[in-house]
Amino acid sequence: FNRKASPTASPTVKKATKGSKPARPPAPGHGFPLIKRKVQADQYIPEEDIHGEMDTIERQLDTLEHRGVLLEEKLRGGVNEGREDDMLVDWFKLIHEKHLLVRRESELIYVFKQQNLEQRQADVEYELRCLLNKPEKDWTEEDRGREKVLMQELVTLIEQRNAIVNCLDEDRQREEEEDKMLEAMIKKKEFQKEAEPEGKKKGKFKTMKVLKLLGNKRDTKSKSPGDKS
Repeated sequence: FNRKASPTASPTVKKATKGSKPARPPAPGHGFPLIKRKVQADQYIPEEDIHGEMDTIERQLDTLEHRGVLLEEKLRGGVNEGREDDMLVDWFKLIHEKHLLVRRESELIYVFKQQNLEQRQADVEYELRCLLNKPEKDWTEEDRGREKVLMQELVTLIEQRNAIVNCLDEDRQREEEEDKMLEAMIKKKEFQKEAEPEGKKKGKFKTMKVLKLLGNKRDTKSKSPGDKS
């Protein structure tokens, strides 16, 4: 989420007058027409599109889970060794498909939260600019208190957005490791099938152990974008 605010024209620089420095940078002239910043996400996705895609993913996950249950039943029921090898490879690929869908689901939740935070940040920044555009001599205690609240909220919003970016980075690293491990297991299984003579089981995967490790049930239940973690 590399979002950069639209560049604004630099105000005319004036020479500083002698005397005490102002408590804060001067506002762009009292009564200066303020325009609310528009949220311009690089990959903005409308909320209705997010909900629609998440519904589609949910249906796809249900289909994969059903396929996984049937495949597991066949494996547990016992099949000949050659067929078992093929089915285990299918099982690994099915798990990979499920991981891809779950990752996309998580990404959509992050996008939804990030867009909401960015919109709120734009609202807070606008209210702050309106407040700072007011002559300081006309400020009330309520104005000063409101400024502190807005500044604190702005800091919190930025921290929350940074946390989302960090979570995305951590997820990507974990996903790369998962992909490498799963790819290695598939290659190993396919290699064993081609290289080992029929009836030789040394070094083979144990079907029940694999099923226990990669159970067909989802690791986590999907969340709607509006759910808070």
